[in-house]
Amino acid sequence: MTRTKNDPSSQTRAGRQSLAAQLSDRVRTYMSTEAGSAGLLLAAVLVALAWANSPWSAGYEALWATEVTVSFGSAELSMDLGHWVSDGLMALFFFVIGLEVRYEISVGALAGRHRIMLPAIAGVGGMVVPAGIYLAMAPGGEAAGGWGTVIGTDTAFMLGALAVVGPKFVTQLRVFLLAITVIDDMVAVSVIGLVYSDTVHLPPLLGALALCVVLAALTRLGAWRAAPYVLVVLALWLATLGAGLHASIAGMLGGLLIPAHPPASDAVDRATRLARAFRQSPRADVGASARVGLQRAVSVNERLQLMLHPWASYVVVPLFALSSAGIDLRGGVLERALTSWLTWGVVVGLVAGKLLGVWGGTMLGTPASASAGSPGGWDRGM
Repeated sequence: MTRTKNDPSSQTRAGRQSLAAQLSDRVRTYMSTEAGSAGLLLAAVLVALAWANSPWSAGYEALWATEVTVSFGSAELSMDLGHWVSDGLMALFFFVIGLEVRYEISVGALAGRHRIMLPAIAGVGGMVVPAGIYLAMAPGGEAAGGWGTVIGTDTAFMLGALAVVGPKFVTQLRVFLLAITVIDDMVAVSVIGLVYSDTVHLPPLLGALALCVVLAALTRLGAWRAAPYVLVVLALWLATLGAGLHASIAGMLGGLLIPAHPPASDAVDRATRLARAFRQSPRADVGASARVGLQRAVSVNERLQLMLHPWASYVVVPLFALSSAGIDLRGGVLERALTSWLTWGVVVGLVAGKLLGVWGGTMLGTPASASAGSPGGWDRGM
């Protein structure tokens, strides 16, 4: 069947294709991965809730309480399965988020102080206002110490929501929302790790700081292979665990410290010559040289994102939802929660407080961002 130019469905499809064409291949690939994982995330939440409130709820609790030990010689690390997900796999998720933020700050939509200023101010507003509302509504005593629960945005769910809305928003607005989410999530992870950790052990903490210096030194030395960065980040994760801090801090810091840069013209030219040489002489050694040339033309940051992002989206996030969303609501738990000021302090702080804080921060930060900005800032894209 042939469609005319005036066919509404053809016009709608053309409009979507036109908007999609405005997105870079990298952003489109990223969002398509998130769109695919959003369904898995929702399904995992529903399965966890159904399982935890079923006659087989004891099996759910027993599964995540199972001890898993990894040993290497005399050294061993033992945690229950739930902590392996929250302190291990989620560190990988935050590592990928850190890589994404570093890329955007270095060469992407957040490059330049004027571009990071507005989402930073909005992100701070999105933390201060919810915390104030929670403290005003929550009862005193130990309950007042729960203000940290409302300052962060669930990054996994936010990315899933951004994937669901799809091309309804322009790219600038989508990146702006992602920037706000990541900024307040970085602060929230740091607050949780530093304020809510029971005991901080100094020697492993100093070791973690030294490993951060090593990551920065690798960049200075021009290391282009991914393996040294991955090994140092793994050691950073172990040191953070040993220090008694939340392991997500190691993931976020590791990602932020791995460099991102646009491909250098000479590296691209060299990779092109090597690829042509392989086409003329398709031998294994020539192919290996061509592969190395292509890798050196692309930053370690982007290569790690390409390799790890599907794992973080399709494996880590659904597993985290499955392990943490299984709340047993039987026995009057839900009724008691709905009549608690503590619950409503969290709900109002996260829902109303987050919206008011981000909106207020945006209003306050717009004049400062505009005065420090240049063409192509947030005001041009929103």
